[in-house]
Amino acid sequence: MDFNSLTAKLKPIYKDFMMYRHCRKFPLLRKPVGCRGKDTFLLLAVKSLAEHADRRAAIRSTWGRERMVGGALVRRVFLLGLTEIQVRSQTVQAMVDHESEEHGDIVQWGFRESFFNVTLKETLFWKWFSEDCHAAKFALKGDDDVFVNVENVLEYLSDVNPSHDLYVGDVFRNWFPSRVLNSKYYIPLFLYGNEPYPPYAGGGGYLLSGTSILKLHKASSFQELFPIDDAYVGMCAQRAKIKVISHRGFRTYGNIPYDPCIYKGLMLVHRVTPNELWLIWSLLKNNNKTCSRFTSFSNNL
Repeated sequence: MDFNSLTAKLKPIYKDFMMYRHCRKFPLLRKPVGCRGKDTFLLLAVKSLAEHADRRAAIRSTWGRERMVGGALVRRVFLLGLTEIQVRSQTVQAMVDHESEEHGDIVQWGFRESFFNVTLKETLFWKWFSEDCHAAKFALKGDDDVFVNVENVLEYLSDVNPSHDLYVGDVFRNWFPSRVLNSKYYIPLFLYGNEPYPPYAGGGGYLLSGTSILKLHKASSFQELFPIDDAYVGMCAQRAKIKVISHRGFRTYGNIPYDPCIYKGLMLVHRVTPNELWLIWSLLKNNNKTCSRFTSFSNNL
C-alpha cells in the first residue's frame, strides 16, 4: 500500500525502478576478446544501445580505433544491455552478435535498457572491470554520442600516477534534484531529500583511474541504486573519498563550433551525431590552418 501510494502519480519507469532496484546480478551475454593480463594503458568504455550500430561504426573508424599511441595501448569496449525495441528485437540482437564476432569489443548484460537502468550498467561495468580488466591503468567512460581527442587525453594522463585516484571531467557542483514532474530528470522527494547532489562529472564522458574504478565498485555495494547515473557515480565517489576534478577540456553541454582549432584543445565533446563525428574527424585530420589562439588543455585544470 505504501508503494502504491508513493508511485500512484508517477510514470511506469519510476515504478519499475523501485520494484527492481535491488536487482544487480544479470548474466553476461557477450564479452570482449580479453583485457586481463594485457598492458592496456587507456580503456575506452562507451555506453551504447543495441540499436545504435551506426554510432559504434563511426567510433570504431574515428577516435575509438584500437592502437598504440606513443607506446600506450588504447583498447575499446561498448557497454550494452538488451534493447527495449519489441519489434525486430531479434534482428537487433543478431546485429549485436555479428559485431561481437567481428570486432570482439562488446560487453552485453541480460537486463532491459531504460533511462533509469544506465546506473545499473555503470555498476555492472565496474564489476566486469574489477574481474576482467583490472590491469588497465585508466578508463575513459563516455556515451556513444561523444567525440574524444584521444591524443589530448593521453597527454594529460602522461603525468598521472595510475595507482592514485582519478575522477576528472565536466564537474557539476551544488546541483539539486529536479522537482519538475514532467522533467526527464525528475526525482521524487522519497528518493532524494532537499539537499544537493555530491559533486559529480557529467555523464557524457569522464576519466577514471583503474584504482578509482575498483574503489567505486566496492563503494557501490553499500550505495543504493539511484535513477540518475552521473549523480550516482558522485555518490559512490563521495563514499569512497574520491575527489572529482574539473577540467575545461571536457564539454558535456553546449554547442561547439566546427572549428578545428577549438577541437585541437579539447578532450571530449558531448552530443555529436555520427555525421558530425565524421566531420570533426575530417577537420582535424586535414587541417593545415595555423591556430594562433590554440591553447593546450592537457594539464590546464
